[in-house]
Amino acid sequence: MPTSLVMSPFGEFLGIEIESFGEGKALCSIAVKPHHFNAGGRVHGGVLTSLADSCAGVAVRSLRPEGVASATTDLNIAFIRPPMGNRLEAEAEVLHAGKRLYRVEMCVFSMTLGENQTRKLVAKCNATFMLVFPTNA
Repeated sequence: MPTSLVMSPFGEFLGIEIESFGEGKALCSIAVKPHHFNAGGRVHGGVLTSLADSCAGVAVRSLRPEGVASATTDLNIAFIRPPMGNRLEAEAEVLHAGKRLYRVEMCVFSMTLGENQTRKLVAKCNATFMLVFPTNA
């Protein structure tokens, strides 16, 4: 299991941070900024989806064999309520690690930090990742 992981360039662009990971689990967060909003003034659904996918990728990377890459083959997201607050967190857990496919479940939470801290579930997700083995081409 790796002792450190770096966020993908796209994840870094969005401002996603890896809070913790290990043994098929991960916690990632993002500080909500104005550029994360849609035209309606709410966090864009793509931000929630990207956070969930990135967090799931970290959970998979904590288990996959060294020298092997992984790619999302499908992702399903159910939006539960509009995110409110200044922070988003995603939790991911690998439910099944097979020879080629990993199944992951994710939850995305909206948080308000400060004196009246809140944490509310805003999306539930699941995804499948495929292991991509190197080739000698």
